[in-house]
Amino acid sequence: MRKKYPVIKIYHGIPKEIMNNLAKLETLGREFIGTVRDNSIDEYLSIKRGDMKSADAQNTFKAYTTIDKQFQDKIDQVVLNIIDRVLHNALSMFEQSTDFTICEKEEIDPNLDIVEFSDGLSGELYSEDGWIKQYSKYPQNTKQV
Repeated sequence: MRKKYPVIKIYHGIPKEIMNNLAKLETLGREFIGTVRDNSIDEYLSIKRGDMKSADAQNTFKAYTTIDKQFQDKIDQVVLNIIDRVLHNALSMFEQSTDFTICEKEEIDPNLDIVEFSDGLSGELYSEDGWIKQYSKYPQNTKQV
């Protein structure tokens, strides 16, 4: 069961509409990190422990266990880096797309594009108070995988 992280940000003197937009952006970040990043890392960890039973996962597990520990650590870092690059590229696609948008299901309106609430959606991942740091159970560039 995923933990629910409260959004604790205080914005003084910012109009309510902008605060609502920022809250929507933070909700997207929390959902995106939990559902995509953390679940991907969890699946990777399950594969490397041999817990997943699909033929592909078991073949990957068997190959992984034949590699020296020092190289396994390097592979872990490469996998985590690739997961974060995929997140970055997915968000970047929405930033650059003229055909697709991100909006709440209850407010499907091309004029309510959550992408527009950010000055760089893919950059929301990395900053000091970025989505990975705020919402992920796996710190960026973690060595404990």
